[in-house]
Amino acid sequence: MRATPFAAALLLAGSLWPQPSVPAVNQVVNTAGGNSTIAPNTWIEIHGANLAPVTMDWSAWNFANGLPYALAGVSATVNNQPAVISYISPTQINALAPLDAAIGPVAVQVTTPAGESTPFAVNQQSASPGFFVIDTAGHVAARHLDYSLVGDESLSIPGYPFTPARPGETVLLYATGFGALTASGALPNLPSVTISGLPGFVTYTGISGPGLYQINVAIPASAPAGDLTLSATYDGNRTQAGVVLAVQ
Repeated sequence: MRATPFAAALLLAGSLWPQPSVPAVNQVVNTAGGNSTIAPNTWIEIHGANLAPVTMDWSAWNFANGLPYALAGVSATVNNQPAVISYISPTQINALAPLDAAIGPVAVQVTTPAGESTPFAVNQQSASPGFFVIDTAGHVAARHLDYSLVGDESLSIPGYPFTPARPGETVLLYATGFGALTASGALPNLPSVTISGLPGFVTYTGISGPGLYQINVAIPASAPAGDLTLSATYDGNRTQAGVVLAVQ
């Protein structure tokens, strides 16, 4: 049966209409510090093209239903296991790497309404620790024991005052990538933390939220004033360079 001129015109228009492009992944890094090696229960950034048809985060998600494994039809897997999705855009996806004991190369793959990406290989190890920072100067995300914000006073905005930590004070530091294969509770071993090259006294490290690790550490009494270099080591892996803690 021959197609009518009208039907033929529709078919031609459909072939010329721009079609959604399949996603392509070109980089996967630890969200805290940009390490190209990831770990279980670590927040990661997936970079590429055509990763999502829209830009959105999980703020409208009903968490009574659990954590989202897809937003707007966009999902991701790490080593063929589904990852929690917190943010999507055409060029970036923020995801939580699943609990997985695999060590070595693993495949990251994105699925959208337009199709699946080619699997992208990334190295996974037991830990890939990184501190969350709150500005381009590298100030660490931290709180005092009363949960007020730690930082230089210049960081304050209405309703969110910051104050520096003090020598001898215990503060709460926030990080990702410590990789223990559990979704809650304390780490089996404590990381070592240095502040301005001086050893801090770590009293607790555990998970305080999805992929979020809290480190309770006492600042050395001899610590000087200023933006002090902050570093942590866990399971032979060190946090990123350039992180500082405001002390006065």
